[in-house]
Amino acid sequence: MEPAKKTVFFTGLNELRAVAALDVIFHHIEVFKHSDHIGSLFNSKYSTYFIENLGENGVYLFFVLSGFLITYLLISEKEKNNTINLKKFYLRRILRIWPLYYLIVLISFTLIPLFAHSFTIFSITPNWYDKIMDPSNYSLKTILLYILFLPNLALKTGKIVVGASQSWSVGVEEQFYILWPLIVSFFRKNLLVWVFGLILFTFIITNVKFPQSLLGHITSIIPFEFMAIGGIGGYYYSKYPEIITKYTKSKFIYLTTALLICFLISTPIFKHYIQSLISGFLFLLLIIISINQSNRSVFTNRSFSFLGNISYGIYMYHPIVMFFIFPISYKLLRLCNNIYLFNIFIYLLIPSLTIFISYLSFEYMEKYFIKIKDTKFKTL
Repeated sequence: MEPAKKTVFFTGLNELRAVAALDVIFHHIEVFKHSDHIGSLFNSKYSTYFIENLGENGVYLFFVLSGFLITYLLISEKEKNNTINLKKFYLRRILRIWPLYYLIVLISFTLIPLFAHSFTIFSITPNWYDKIMDPSNYSLKTILLYILFLPNLALKTGKIVVGASQSWSVGVEEQFYILWPLIVSFFRKNLLVWVFGLILFTFIITNVKFPQSLLGHITSIIPFEFMAIGGIGGYYYSKYPEIITKYTKSKFIYLTTALLICFLISTPIFKHYIQSLISGFLFLLLIIISINQSNRSVFTNRSFSFLGNISYGIYMYHPIVMFFIFPISYKLLRLCNNIYLFNIFIYLLIPSLTIFISYLSFEYMEKYFIKIKDTKFKTL
């Protein structure tokens, strides 16, 4: 009998996934209120920068994490087996990503327009209602872009599909999954860090110096520079794990990193793109510290670990939950004319209902495909 393969698992990452997913929910709630001119933190001079960029920062944390983890796993597989099984890699990604992605797309292109056209209550949230009533957002071209896993291109061209537009980042991830194993498979290990550095440099120069060029538009659609940051970290962690573990077990470096991240995501210091890149490197440092079991100060929490485990669902389902909850919340606001009660209602109901639906989705749909992925297509 073939021995069971040992799963590579880093503690501390689920908590980061949970924080990133909750950041996106918080950002989208405030964006929704701001778009419909309901009292929002966007209107505060003390929190505007933080709120405007919170969702983006959460997504960039996901991107750096993906770059780190996928690079480390691919290098580990190549060192163990002298090759990368591309077929198994792609099938693992398909089984984890596609079922939920296409369910969200189906709901967003069918059920959400059906409800919006059938019940007048949805018209009291004008920002999203107007987008649903715009037929150009549901054109054949838009449908094909979503079917072909190009929601980032659809969003770039101004096609906003209520319930599914957040999947632009899933499209970026999927495009990353196509490219990255080919890079790691083709290049020798000692050249990989130079390849990742070249990708990072190319994207930075293009975005800073030539943003209006064709390449500039492409790089803005697929922000692989954040995956490259993670990839550089994954490379060095695979090569020097003992040294990195030794220098990241300090409580001081963990707290300093966390404080710097909090400062940079809330206070504009540099040009926004440059500040996002600096935050990306700090996200990488936070990831490396978080997986260091010798660092006893790292944030670990059973509830956040649970949320991180279902974070893909939290990220994908929350706009659909918002679509249904906000009209009810607006009715409540009109009835009681109390903005505080309104905010308590949405901030209790939207996250809790999203988490509940994500848990059911994970337990009764996603787990089925994860089991196939882990039993039939595991390589480590």
